[in-house]
Amino acid sequence: MYTFLPENFTPVKQKPSKELRPMLGAVTLGLILFIAAVVAWCYYTVSLRKAERLKTELMDLRADGFVIRNQHGEVVFRLAFRSGSLDLESCSKEGEILSCTRSNRGPLNFFIQTVKPKDTVMCYRVRWEELAAGPAVEHTMFWEDAHWYGGSEMSTQHWPIRLAGYQEPVPYVTSDVYSFRDSFGGILERYWLSSKAAAIKINDSVPFHLGFNATERSLFFQARYKDSPYKPPPGQQPFPELSYRVCVGSDVTSIHKYMVRRYFNKPSKIPAENAFRYPIWSTWALYKNDIDQDKVLDLRED
Repeated sequence: MYTFLPENFTPVKQKPSKELRPMLGAVTLGLILFIAAVVAWCYYTVSLRKAERLKTELMDLRADGFVIRNQHGEVVFRLAFRSGSLDLESCSKEGEILSCTRSNRGPLNFFIQTVKPKDTVMCYRVRWEELAAGPAVEHTMFWEDAHWYGGSEMSTQHWPIRLAGYQEPVPYVTSDVYSFRDSFGGILERYWLSSKAAAIKINDSVPFHLGFNATERSLFFQARYKDSPYKPPPGQQPFPELSYRVCVGSDVTSIHKYMVRRYFNKPSKIPAENAFRYPIWSTWALYKNDIDQDKVLDLRED
């Protein structure tokens, strides 16, 4: 049997009872709070990861320094920012350049540019420039379990490099290592090469000071104008800038060949004739302090 309803008949919706209304409100509020908590946690996790580390190719950048790995995942280069730490929230990346605008000491100009000149070589141009005249910029490179070569002539020469004790950064300039035993000699380059196929070259424009700590197996790279023989270029503010290039390769030979071709040009001119015609002879290497006129004459005859 069928029941016919009028055309304008509308079913009456049953309203929730007064007892269910508070429960439904609580459930809705709880759902909203849960969604908000999930969104906040995701944002916090992403922000935390960004604040802890940034990655560009084989380099992991942290607030207090960076490490570089080779293609096999092995750490081949480690460096710490000794004079300050980056605010990674101020960092951004555009193309191959990662730049930051703040450190814990205030505003700065910092960037890392990734350069791949060959399939077997990866390089990183690093620059840290303070925007104030006072503070020095200092980074610490750890040589750890690798053998390192390069640097300067020393009074006691070791190959690979072997240093003892501790030395605060001093101007990286030539000196007489026989008279000043702890100074740098007459031959020096701002270049170091590792047995793990990593190399670093400090830019020539840097007011460069070098120190070391044999206990932690590290070199101190420092840039400063204050209390230093270096002076800023005319018309330029004395804001210290530490800039360098770190390159890693598949093997020591290939990375060294690349660095030599890139930074150390072959002689383009013949040395002055007077350097050969009128040499300056020294008796120190043979006689040290035990020298008199007769020995000088004997040396001349020889």
